[in-house]
Amino acid sequence: MIALALAGLLSAAALALADGPLLHEFVPDLSANEGALVISSGGATPDAIISQGEVLPQPEGGALNRAEEAPMVAEPGDSVRSEEAGRRSETFRPDRTTELNGTVGYYTVFTPTIAPFKRVTALDAVTLSRGTPILGGADRRGAAIEVVGVHATPPDPRPRDQFWGNVVLDFSEGRTVPFPSVAPDARLLTVDAEPAVELRFSKDSADNFFATVEGEAPRYVRVVFLTDAPRTYFGQPIPDGPVDAHAGRMPPLPASVQRDADIFASELGLSRDSEFRDALVELTAHFRSFEESREPPADTGNIYLDLSRGQRGICRHRAYGFVITAIGLGMHARFVQNEAHAWAEVELPGTAGWLRVDLGGAATGLEARGAEDRPVHRPDVTDPLPRPEEYEAAYEEAARMSGLRAPDPEEAGEGGASGEATGGAAGGGASGAAGEAGEGGEATATAPTATPTQGAAAESASRRPLALTVDRRAFEVFRGRELEVTGGARAGGGAVPGLRVEALLRAPRGEAEWLLGVTVTDANGRYRGVFGVPPDLPVGDYELVVRSPGSREVSAAVAR
Repeated sequence: MIALALAGLLSAAALALADGPLLHEFVPDLSANEGALVISSGGATPDAIISQGEVLPQPEGGALNRAEEAPMVAEPGDSVRSEEAGRRSETFRPDRTTELNGTVGYYTVFTPTIAPFKRVTALDAVTLSRGTPILGGADRRGAAIEVVGVHATPPDPRPRDQFWGNVVLDFSEGRTVPFPSVAPDARLLTVDAEPAVELRFSKDSADNFFATVEGEAPRYVRVVFLTDAPRTYFGQPIPDGPVDAHAGRMPPLPASVQRDADIFASELGLSRDSEFRDALVELTAHFRSFEESREPPADTGNIYLDLSRGQRGICRHRAYGFVITAIGLGMHARFVQNEAHAWAEVELPGTAGWLRVDLGGAATGLEARGAEDRPVHRPDVTDPLPRPEEYEAAYEEAARMSGLRAPDPEEAGEGGASGEATGGAAGGGASGAAGEAGEGGEATATAPTATPTQGAAAESASRRPLALTVDRRAFEVFRGRELEVTGGARAGGGAVPGLRVEALLRAPRGEAEWLLGVTVTDANGRYRGVFGVPPDLPVGDYELVVRSPGSREVSAAVAR
């Protein structure tokens, strides 16, 4: 334990390893609630992030690879059937082709991959076109998005997951192009353009993201960026509340569409008097029970009711019927689409935020390009929504699809098995499910108690004693500034590589601890961490605690 004096300033957890980042290194025993960690050698953009225990380096730039990439283009798509790769349609018009012919290519942008859930088109309003309900946008005015920096304080207490993005923007058809996102309330942490041009970012009322180039620019600009989003978007328990909790946040349906939505909702036993959870469960169970079919439902002249009642169709038909019914009930719901998949997202009651709701559909026809060696983003908790037999069948097929790297079972997080993660990422998976919003890696969270990685007492007794050392014995640092901690780990006279090491601050009387970050020992048993000191700690003396839970071979230890 080492005395630490604090004085006064700003930041969040940062992390670095000795002599630069150890790329593709797995950080042992990293829990999902320890917050987002970055590996940095001091630049504005980190060298790597740690996601789900794995070190992920910043993506490489270079010229457009047409085999694995589709550039984002200014001119909109044709609003018919599936979205065109790289384009964003301003409306969606339903069709009666309720099977997938052949395969569709999905162009991977994010690491860890969220395939096939890259957000390109989000639609949140319904209008009539020759009597047919079509989906569009309520308000296309854009609001500016700031690039907030990797250490920016999150806007709320929800834990956030980080993702690298790597996309090419094509400005040959206009100066503003759609920009992919992982969630409606994602943040841009860092942005690097190649060649260096000035970009500004915005999003509209449906949280569609856009990039605009300032001044002269070449046709193609590659953008490597770091983004984060609330973990709860990918899945969370459904809170209590009325079904129309956020009804005022969207325009009303046309009268005839509202009448049809009321009729169909009543057939499902739902109305505006329903509880939100009951309505979401019933809607999800119904639209996940669709089957792909060469024979579309009978044509009565009302395509919304025909598709919803007939339960035939692929992803776009399911999401279309779901969203219109949900809006009719008063839910704040959106239809979301890219070149390969369509799904829904709903705003939950209270302040729980948005939830991604996948309804399945033709996941076996997906070819994920550029995803072979990327880890899959793994939700933390089990999908809280119904999974009918038809949906499960597609889920199993999706889990066997090629083009995505299946997660290693040894790397599965505490909350989810690797099989669930693979299925979810492949498009048959549920809303995903991520843990409940909690203290996570927030600066004020009490750090977990260190425990051996093996619970059996007999095995613990057989492990070699670990000697954990710290190089410096006293520090003085301003709040919000970075604190560098170095040291080593040895057992039986030899170095211990690949060992998890935690750095914490302990209050003077030991009543609370704050986890600064986690690092791992290198091949020589050395560790180095550069950690952000929480900006809101009271000024005073604290103890710096460096400890390790040990491993299968060595015992837990605390630096003295």
